[in-house]
Amino acid sequence: MKRTILILALMMSVMLVPLFATGEKEAVTQEKQIRIAEQVPNLITPGVWDGQTFSLNSSIYEYLVEINPDTKELVPVLATSWSTTDGKRWEFKLRQGVTFQDGSAFDSADVKYTIERTQDETIGHLKKQDFAVVSSIETPDKFTVILNLKEARPTFIYLMTDYNMPMLSSDYDYANLGESKPMGTGPFILQQMIPKESAVLVKNANYWAPGLPKVDKLLIYFVPDIDASVSMLEAGKVDVVPFITPVIKQRLESIGGISVISPYQEHRFVAMAENMKPFDDNRVRLALKYAMDPQIIAKSVTQMDLGKGSNYNETPLLNTLSQYKEMPLRGQDIAKAKALLSEAGYPNGVTVELYFASDHPFGKELAQTIKELAAPAGFTINLKGYPRDVYLTQYWLNVPFCITGWGGRIDPSMLLAYAFKSTGPWNESHMNNAKVDELINKISAEVNDAKRNEYYHELQDIFYEEGTVLNVQVPYLVAISDKVVGYKQPLTMLPQYKYTDIK
Repeated sequence: MKRTILILALMMSVMLVPLFATGEKEAVTQEKQIRIAEQVPNLITPGVWDGQTFSLNSSIYEYLVEINPDTKELVPVLATSWSTTDGKRWEFKLRQGVTFQDGSAFDSADVKYTIERTQDETIGHLKKQDFAVVSSIETPDKFTVILNLKEARPTFIYLMTDYNMPMLSSDYDYANLGESKPMGTGPFILQQMIPKESAVLVKNANYWAPGLPKVDKLLIYFVPDIDASVSMLEAGKVDVVPFITPVIKQRLESIGGISVISPYQEHRFVAMAENMKPFDDNRVRLALKYAMDPQIIAKSVTQMDLGKGSNYNETPLLNTLSQYKEMPLRGQDIAKAKALLSEAGYPNGVTVELYFASDHPFGKELAQTIKELAAPAGFTINLKGYPRDVYLTQYWLNVPFCITGWGGRIDPSMLLAYAFKSTGPWNESHMNNAKVDELINKISAEVNDAKRNEYYHELQDIFYEEGTVLNVQVPYLVAISDKVVGYKQPLTMLPQYKYTDIK
């Protein structure tokens, strides 16, 4: 508790002074503003953005399309319509009268630039693999873009919702200004940013949508400690805190004036590298699976019952997606787990290190639960927790056993190609299965929805029998002051503050 109070005091003394150094006083302002306690960002330039601090980029930048969080359907943003007849030729009609925050007009040249930029070797764009399928881009006029693909991609449109694919100005120097002066077509403009501390975003007076945004300002505090963020919420210093834990949720629900919502679920993949001992033997992977108790995992990790805010399976898909195949949960069988380990050459058990991000929600709880459940079967698991930035840069992709937080994808093929295809850049389990690769390719190219779902189901059967992952699905929790009205955040993880108001 003392640590939390000290951190809170430090954050408030360091951060509130710069934000209001111009004489502006938060307590008496007549402006409508929403105050957000966010994670400390690393890189924020689109293309290399690591997914931290969603409230910042999602308010400055915009996308061709977005997901309606209520209906889960695509809705127009900078594209007013899109069409394809064969999955290979995609035509987009662009919204007219849109300007970037520097005053320049948005048109087809900017869309062309944004997509071509994914293939720029000097950037290291995180969507390079996805957009390598684009063979040519036509811009017959300022408000029409035609993408010609090398092969059919019937769900290609969903790539346009990825958080690293906002539309960028072809005339702006993102290489030099993307980190310090981000600039897009979004509803809010960056007024001030103190790296690692705070940001002030003000209403875009020239925003194309009448009546939006509904508030005048977003004040974002970058807080490295979730307890400090929650203390700020309890003290009335902020209005929104994402990434809270179930324990904090239970405490906040007893406090008046604060609500906790779960817009969607996220993955926590427990990945076993199939090319590293001991998980290079499928019998060891199966032994770990038989040692698990999904209900205990759900309750221990999320404080929620299985199926009531938390889910579990042994495939890469969220249980909530239409492509998910219902399969019976594997019952815990310690005797079978021991026998499998013995058959694999470990009659006296096996020792392995489990790496995870200790400061990421649910990481420590899941690691400890896996350790305890696996012990009776003969697994001695040594826990190796590190700050998320250290985990991702030094250990992830290089260790035999790890836990990684993954956001869900409205189109799961977006995740499969990156994380489970043999050539995928984020293939943390080092999966190298020719049949899996074949099915992922078929899923990506199949135009018929029913046939595509058949491929999804076949893929999940393989994962159930010889897969490399335990898929623990945890709630993404956001604590919100009851003064906040209309908070929206779809599975793309991008909060839509343009629709949000405050009493």
